[in-house]
Amino acid sequence: MAGIIESSPAYQNFSKYDICVIIKFSAILGKDASCIHKDLVTVLGENAPSIQTVRKWVKVVSEGRDDMEDEPRPGRPVTACGDANISKVLVPWSDDR
Repeated sequence: MAGIIESSPAYQNFSKYDICVIIKFSAILGKDASCIHKDLVTVLGENAPSIQTVRKWVKVVSEGRDDMEDEPRPGRPVTACGDANISKVLVPWSDDR
């Protein structure tokens, strides 16, 4: 099996959501965070989430959370590249500096 995992790029194409579902499924089966992380590293290599991330998701699953999407967070928006911001940057400088 290890040869199949190492040679197939299909095993590298997991989305963040896919990984969260794998963590949820494994936690429900009773695996601990260290074991789940080891499995993810075996399949995803350097693309695997950190042990801290796996522990966080195992904790939220054990607390009964069903939704595996990230919860919205307050603060700065993910991107500042909107039309309004781009037009502000492209406005020519005035002579009244």
